[in-house]
Amino acid sequence: MIPLTVIGGFLGAGKTTLVNHLLATGGKRWGVLVNDFGAINVDAALIAASDGQTMALTNGCVCCNMGDDLGDGLAAMAARIPPPEHVIVEASGVGDPWRIAQMALIEPGFTLEPLVVLVDATALPAQLDDHWTGDTVARQLAFAEIVVITKIDLADAAQLAMVHARIAQLRPQARVIETAHASLPETALGFTPPARPPASRFQADEITHAFPTQRIAADQPFDRDRLRWVLGMLPASVLRLKGVCLLGTDRVLLQYAAERWAFSPAPNGLANGLVAIGTPQMPDLELLFSEAR
Repeated sequence: MIPLTVIGGFLGAGKTTLVNHLLATGGKRWGVLVNDFGAINVDAALIAASDGQTMALTNGCVCCNMGDDLGDGLAAMAARIPPPEHVIVEASGVGDPWRIAQMALIEPGFTLEPLVVLVDATALPAQLDDHWTGDTVARQLAFAEIVVITKIDLADAAQLAMVHARIAQLRPQARVIETAHASLPETALGFTPPARPPASRFQADEITHAFPTQRIAADQPFDRDRLRWVLGMLPASVLRLKGVCLLGTDRVLLQYAAERWAFSPAPNGLANGLVAIGTPQMPDLELLFSEAR
């Protein structure tokens, strides 16, 4: 039986940061299934081979696109030679991680480890109270067995107390861990979870959500100052923005969430382009970003 850990949480909570840390530092031969292969920004020195769908690392770990069928992805992981010692599934930022966890309870050859859900210390109360995001975030927490509060270095004592109170209200059974950068050791992700409801293949079916996406062309370079101005003007209806773009002659990976953004060197193999996800009130971003060129 291969242990399987599902890592969930809303957009920008730090899921990919945690996955990258485990891939780089874990003492196991990890297998990772992700929805967004381009977000896994592993140190190039660790990459032994990559074909755009599967990335094999020098430490024996492997990262693969989940594809449309999670069951097929898990079967492919189990069939690898040698098989991974532990599989991680990174859930979509707007998905329900418990529905993914159902597959581990149904799929032969896997045993479900504690369900991990990350929350942003600076954003959770507002997300729960928001008309568009509240139901999704509450649903993500409903079956969490470990809740990881990230970005605690950006929150004050009152904010942290409110975050703990909201988690206790929604999921008092969960173990709660605080961290600044989501760089947790693998030992933090294991304990005996509370009793779980029975698995259902119906519950594991893909669900739809009311968060539209937009693609923004990034073939032409952006002006750094104008792009920062545009990012600072984005409304709260823009929940997540990421992709590769040009800043002058520099090719960078842009990541935006919870009204914060960061630029980092773009990994090889990713085409230029930005993808945004937001509420139905999200404006036409192509028009807005044209002001940054």
